[in-house]
Amino acid sequence: MQIAVIGAGISGLVCARKLVEAGHRVVVFEKSRSLGGRCASRKFGDHVVDSGVQYFTLRDPEVRKEVQSIAGDQMKTVTLPIYEGGKIYRDGEERFYLADGNNRLGKLLAEGLEVRKETEVGGVLLRDRRWEVAGELFDRVVSCAPWPQSAALYGMTGNQVAFEPNLTACLEYLIPWDESKYATLDSTGHEPLAWVGCENAKEGRIQGGKSVYVIQASTVYSQKYLEKDPVEWLSDLSERLEKSWGLSPDKRGATFGHRWRYARRGRGANHLSALAEGLYLCGDSVSDSRVESVWKSGIEVAEKILAKGGH
Repeated sequence: MQIAVIGAGISGLVCARKLVEAGHRVVVFEKSRSLGGRCASRKFGDHVVDSGVQYFTLRDPEVRKEVQSIAGDQMKTVTLPIYEGGKIYRDGEERFYLADGNNRLGKLLAEGLEVRKETEVGGVLLRDRRWEVAGELFDRVVSCAPWPQSAALYGMTGNQVAFEPNLTACLEYLIPWDESKYATLDSTGHEPLAWVGCENAKEGRIQGGKSVYVIQASTVYSQKYLEKDPVEWLSDLSERLEKSWGLSPDKRGATFGHRWRYARRGRGANHLSALAEGLYLCGDSVSDSRVESVWKSGIEVAEKILAKGGH
């Protein structure tokens, strides 16, 4: 079969690998220059920071085995605690990251695949029992884009699954890290600093005796400031961090902000309408947004396609 996968997020790349291993031709279309979707990392001066997924768990044995096989010695663990409300959050939980940045996971998954980066798909059209994507005909199409984007591609209603935005700030301070904790978390939604993580807890990431923090704002805060000038919310989040973590504004260095319009699947999402024959979804349109959940969804969709006409 000729199969198109729209989006080079984790689920799409996992799905594509399974289908290629079964002998099918798969083309992955990715509108950006990067791979791995929200497993995003970036150079930040001399540092490497994760601006998307901060860490991931591997509770599922099948997914754990596959990630270990693909990532090899890139896989590392964060050992310092996360605190929520002054108490250790999920004490003993294994938290993984990749040494060179979590986006490395996307790059490793994409090895050997036909990936067309910087290619935006405008729509998916039925042509005599096949599907046209970017001017080519395919027997099957899989979208791993967030549901509002997948719905537009498939000509469906985008409000069936709600997605939450997120404002992410990366902040450098010209002081050494105190090594006391990895992160603080607020899951109530009331505190604008929903997540603050110190990237220094990830071995080799931060250089020159400095410390770097990643803030992920609450959904309510992110919705309020999503269309505002980043200078405004970066300054506000910086001040909130400094007050919360006892950091001096005088020691603030470089800053960077990123808007995630579709950061994660919302709670209480509705069930999706049935898709037309030959169209499929994977990723957090159909699962929660954790790395291992979207990974598993990629496996499951590949298995569905193979059961219907593959090997």
